[in-house]
Amino acid sequence: MRQTGIAALLATALAVPSVAAQDTQPDTLLVIDMSNSMWGQIDGVAKVEIAREALAGLVDTLPDGAPTGLIAYGHRRTGDCGDVEQVVPITPLDRAALNRAVAAMKPRGKTPITEALRQAAASLNANDRPARLVLISDGIETCGGDPCALARELAAGGIDFTAHVIGFDIASRADQAKIACIASATGGRYFNARNAGELAEALRNSTEAVSAEPAGFPVAFSAVEAETGAPVSGQVDWTVVDAASEQLVATLGGNEAKMDLAPGDYLVSATAGERAGGVEVTVADKGAAVVVRLASDVPQASIVLAVSSAPAASTVSVSFTGPMEEGDFLRILDAGGQRLEVDNWAWIRDGSPLDMRLPSEVGRYAVAYVWAKGGDRILATAAVEVTPADLAIDLAAEVPAGTMTQVSWRGPNGDRDYLAFVPVGGSADASGNRYAYLVEGPVLTMQAPSEPGDYEAVYIAGNDGQVMVRKAFKVVESPASVSVEGPVVVGGYVTVAWTGPGGSRDWVGFAPVGSDAGSYLGWAMPEGTSVRLSTPAVAGDYELRYVLSASDGVKVLASLPVTVAEAEVTLEVPAEVVAGSEVRVTAQGPVANANWIGFARPDEGDAAYIGGAWNSAENIADGHITVMAPTEPGQYELRYVIATGEPRVVARVPVTVK
Repeated sequence: MRQTGIAALLATALAVPSVAAQDTQPDTLLVIDMSNSMWGQIDGVAKVEIAREALAGLVDTLPDGAPTGLIAYGHRRTGDCGDVEQVVPITPLDRAALNRAVAAMKPRGKTPITEALRQAAASLNANDRPARLVLISDGIETCGGDPCALARELAAGGIDFTAHVIGFDIASRADQAKIACIASATGGRYFNARNAGELAEALRNSTEAVSAEPAGFPVAFSAVEAETGAPVSGQVDWTVVDAASEQLVATLGGNEAKMDLAPGDYLVSATAGERAGGVEVTVADKGAAVVVRLASDVPQASIVLAVSSAPAASTVSVSFTGPMEEGDFLRILDAGGQRLEVDNWAWIRDGSPLDMRLPSEVGRYAVAYVWAKGGDRILATAAVEVTPADLAIDLAAEVPAGTMTQVSWRGPNGDRDYLAFVPVGGSADASGNRYAYLVEGPVLTMQAPSEPGDYEAVYIAGNDGQVMVRKAFKVVESPASVSVEGPVVVGGYVTVAWTGPGGSRDWVGFAPVGSDAGSYLGWAMPEGTSVRLSTPAVAGDYELRYVLSASDGVKVLASLPVTVAEAEVTLEVPAEVVAGSEVRVTAQGPVANANWIGFARPDEGDAAYIGGAWNSAENIADGHITVMAPTEPGQYELRYVIATGEPRVVARVPVTVK
């Protein structure tokens, strides 16, 4: 079964507004679907992540200063058809603001396309300028509105805007038509993007100027009664699909409809009430006349399920017969015969039988055979009852913050199912990246949240993103300490004893006094009971820290004030040496592996050195070290450089190289 559904937005710099771009570019309003179905996946990546990356790419290519805004729906509340918000107003292009807004939103709610279209039109009309709207949706209206009717009403009212619509991974041609009509009514274009590449291309095409060249050759569409050949009276709805790409090309209304089509092969479907039909047609350089025979009788189909009931989110084998035509598919419907919010479907082209994953919510459902050529008519259904699954999560009642803890589980173990830690009552999007996929085994090792408090371990179904079971636990303070014995001097080593969670991403290190938790000046992972650290390069007051690094951020668990003293440094060398010779140097000082002793020109900065004419301070033995002299005669300095931070010369001796 195919499940529909990335990792983070590409940061872009804030562009300087351009007056010329504001004058020449139309207002652009991006409208993005953030309904719960956007948690669905494509090739293992959530559709919301794909959309974020594609939008970031688009924003990066828009002209500086181009007036641009953003509307989102379904991003704040579950089950609320009024959840539509203009997140970024139409202003000269602010790339940073747009990217921040998209990155912050989480799919949560319904799909109120009609209300989003209404608010978008009002926003665009307020500026009294030419405008375009770009809508991305992975589903159809779920709040009872009629976006097609509203689009026609807005177009008839003279509002000067063009709507381009991108159906993101919508399998059903009939569902595509239910939003493609928005583009048709306003003179825009419709794209059906099935993956990340097609979404990026659709966004790019939707914001480019449309060519003034003719679209193709004239094609006339007419529908007749299959039994008599007489013209069909009443409303006829048409869909035209490119046969090669399976992209919806157009939706049309009325018998004797006409449009221009580029040469190629197309699948044309027509419906009128209960009658339906379809035909394949080739458009050549002289155009075409398409006649579709509509019949009340429909092809026969059947569906047989291996079981009549099965646990939530489990997989059921489905056998079927039917017309087996290109574009036909199976779909799981709710008890009222409607598609689910997260559309659950599979192509019949994959063959009978095939496996389909059931919804994660208990209830009565049906598996339907959907006939694409008949306007997505349902030809057969088979009822299935989804029963409670055998679910359990077990972990310690109290877990120290940031520690690695074992979590055992029972459940459907379906594709992309995972466990997550969330605040009490939280949904999947509240995990803060604290999750692990179940493929890792029946017992998972997960890092506890970094902040003490009440949490829940939750089992998330990968097919629809729903929480199936919860297990409460408490995160308590995690004890930690750091200590050091003896003097601490610049540029050397020190042994630090530690206690703490010992996480794989935790660290022990020096940091400036009062700096944020992510600051450091030399660090080491907390292995064993103590670690060896390089000390800072400059004397002064510092903090020695144990830092917890968790998926939800970094936190200082222990801090010790430490004064780092200047080191005693000795450097002795003959006043004159032979070019290219080995020079025996008397040296004493801090021997961290970053420090070095070498030749440099007297007027060069602290980081300068002569290639091949230096040696690591680690190689000082019994107070001596060997350094190669420069190969070119001249005046030099032999330097002792501490480089555990910014390189700093702590001793220098003039040397003449002959």
